[in-house]
Amino acid sequence: MSRNSNHCSIIAAFALSLLATIALVINHLFYKFPGNNYFPPNILLIALILFLGFLGSYLQFGRSNMVVKMTRELIYYFLVMSVIAFATNAIQYTPFTPIDDKLFALEAAANINLVKIVAWTQRSALFTQLLVYIYDSLPYQMSILPLVAIIMRKFSYLREYYCLLLISSLIGFTIYYFYPTVAPATFFKSELFSPEQYATGIKFSEIHQHIPPSTIDGGMIAFPSFHAIWAWLCLYLMRWSRFIFFLLLPINLLLIASCVLLGWHYPIDLIASGLILAVTHYLCFFCAKK
Repeated sequence: MSRNSNHCSIIAAFALSLLATIALVINHLFYKFPGNNYFPPNILLIALILFLGFLGSYLQFGRSNMVVKMTRELIYYFLVMSVIAFATNAIQYTPFTPIDDKLFALEAAANINLVKIVAWTQRSALFTQLLVYIYDSLPYQMSILPLVAIIMRKFSYLREYYCLLLISSLIGFTIYYFYPTVAPATFFKSELFSPEQYATGIKFSEIHQHIPPSTIDGGMIAFPSFHAIWAWLCLYLMRWSRFIFFLLLPINLLLIASCVLLGWHYPIDLIASGLILAVTHYLCFFCAKK
């Protein structure tokens, strides 16, 4: 990608950090909601190790050495994910009313019944368990695949990946802050949903009753589905390898489908995710051409 695409990533990261800071300040001054910390444990130790690794390799080999470039790319990815974690901490303090009833009304008008979809999925315990494993694979994909790309020195693909991650987060997190959701489990209150799915709504309810959240389990954003967005971006990152891409393709297609089949997301969430991805790719492409 061109240098302008890197500039686009910087602009998106700055905008996301600025909006997150504003949300945190608003909460601190007016609402004072408690919340979870979505930064990984020992993040300062991780940052220190990365910095020392980069400094040591730079002093040992010089700036043009591939080890230095790979270490630098690790730092870039760490910074991108840190910005996203910072923004995640901020948007949990949304003061707005959930829009789940409106999403349900739209789907009911289209004769879509999510509870029936989940019930159909659970008719097969084996299929359900397979979907659970696939759905839970996303954090591992987002941890391992960038490392594979770094080892294979696909830096231009990684820079585009960073840009897409940041722009999609900027758009999707902004939507969630102003139009939050508590997710299907809390809205439908069916025995078909798991405790982890109920945790999403429990956290939201506790935070907005000024109760420190009792759990960090579950998700946060239902509309749009970031599982769907990030599953696609993981695929898109690995398009330099036909083998890995086509190996992941059926897995991530099932991952996207499992968002609805397992009841984590409303079907309309996937439509919103597709639209956000289209806008994200357009903005990233526009930046690259400038």
